[in-house]
Amino acid sequence: MANKDTLQLLKACESGIHMALTALEEVGQHVHLPELQQILDAAGQQHRLLQRECGVLLEKSGRPQRELNPALRKMAVMKISMKLGMDRTDSAAATVVAEGCQMGVLSLYRELNSCPGAHMPARALCRTLCAIEEQLIRDMGRFL
Repeated sequence: MANKDTLQLLKACESGIHMALTALEEVGQHVHLPELQQILDAAGQQHRLLQRECGVLLEKSGRPQRELNPALRKMAVMKISMKLGMDRTDSAAATVVAEGCQMGVLSLYRELNSCPGAHMPARALCRTLCAIEEQLIRDMGRFL
């Protein structure tokens, strides 16, 4: 059984991964440039790999993996649809992704710093997730 900090950090990672996958899927429906779509697809693959790893760590910690709250998912989809409904450019799509990544990274670092007793595998997963999000922000830069 994992300690409180480990569970808290894994839950934050799980939630962040779910939000990222929801956003990548929704934004991907509005993208026109094949290069941008490829980047979003690759990021989705990376997030799904981390989702599986997070699930394994959660199960080892005594908590099953959970899906994103349906209400949160709907709110995220509505927010993205509203932003991209007004501006259907690839630049707008890249902006939505970059802003979402930035919010996610800030939230994850906050959790990482507030969970000093979290076990190393959970801390490593969180850092990997942050690195993927930070790379995605850089990748979006050329489409802004």
